[in-house]
Amino acid sequence: MFLNNLTEEQKKAFLSIAMKIIGADGILETRERKMIETMRYEMGLYNETDLPKGDIEDIAKAFDTRKSRVIVMLEGIALAYADEDLGEEEQKILRALALVFEFSEEEATAVENWVKRYKDLHQEAVAMFG
Repeated sequence: MFLNNLTEEQKKAFLSIAMKIIGADGILETRERKMIETMRYEMGLYNETDLPKGDIEDIAKAFDTRKSRVIVMLEGIALAYADEDLGEEEQKILRALALVFEFSEEEATAVENWVKRYKDLHQEAVAMFG
């Protein structure tokens, strides 16, 4: 959606976080795999393997603007919902990001609600295709 707005450093940091999100439950669903491939394509990181290491707090330091932080939350939540199940481990990662980014509970909820509405609208559009 918005990943092309990130810097190269931020794209790699996001991909590192995204890999943590999809690996959180220990199961790589087909929808998660497809979504991460789409995200890689959007960011131009097709075969990138040299990603930042460490915990969420360290990796998240790359996101130094409000805009980049909102992008990470939007895209991270969308990825977490890719398999239709927001698991407990995925929730922990997203909560950690929200804390590091100093999002209030209301802001975090607003971002999650936007992702859900976007997802519903996307499904509605796909249904129109026939």
